[in-house]
Amino acid sequence: MTTDLSNIHIATIIACRLKSTRLPRKALLKIGELPSVEYCIKSALQFQNVRTTVLATSTVPEDAVLEKHTYSPEVKFFKGDPEDVMQRYVDVVNKYNIDVFVRVTADMPFLSDEILQFLLRSHFESKADYTIGTKAAIGTNLEIINASALIRAKSFFPNADYSEYMSYYFTNNPEYFKLNRVELPEELVRDYRLTLDYEEDLVLFNIIEGHLSKNKLAPSFKNIFAFLDNNPEIAKINQSLLVKYTGDPTLVETLNRVTKIPKP
Repeated sequence: MTTDLSNIHIATIIACRLKSTRLPRKALLKIGELPSVEYCIKSALQFQNVRTTVLATSTVPEDAVLEKHTYSPEVKFFKGDPEDVMQRYVDVVNKYNIDVFVRVTADMPFLSDEILQFLLRSHFESKADYTIGTKAAIGTNLEIINASALIRAKSFFPNADYSEYMSYYFTNNPEYFKLNRVELPEELVRDYRLTLDYEEDLVLFNIIEGHLSKNKLAPSFKNIFAFLDNNPEIAKINQSLLVKYTGDPTLVETLNRVTKIPKP
């Protein structure tokens, strides 16, 4: 990393709620010995150049239990808007005076500092507002967003009803934000599905975790991908499952329409 980041407050903000209907309370389902949300946080804490890690949930009483699942005392716990995820993020960056944040959702148990450093370097070198990798395995990609860009985006959408899909508010408005799509190195690119949304995902993750634990291997993408590359029948356990919104063309059309900043 050539850019001096010592004076830049970079944070990881992990969004999490317990409202999932497809896989109820999935954040509390275990991968190995840890609830999946804690597995995600443990992965996030490996990130270098990140000063603050925040678990951001809602003010809904059901989600209060997540305060017991921050994994480490150094992780901040924040309760904000239940539905407007963008507002929740705005409140987090304002409370902790964050300059740039890494956007993560709690259904991403496997995270790579290698991907993060690659994207961070590009983000600052290109002076981007929003950076994302391309061709990453589902559930492993990261977004890097300037807090100032988030606040500017939110100013156009007082009620960001679809901000669970926050990426669209940036990628659909290239005339307002400097977008930076980064081609990841080949060793970090795969077609695997590593996001937690179905029972099959949980089965796969526990097989991966079992392999890593048995062989005393770090949960790095090098080790995870090597295991899946060598065991394609295991990788197929969840490969046919769709990402929630891409399987719904009506939702995609709606997202493309409602996240576009209106012309003056």
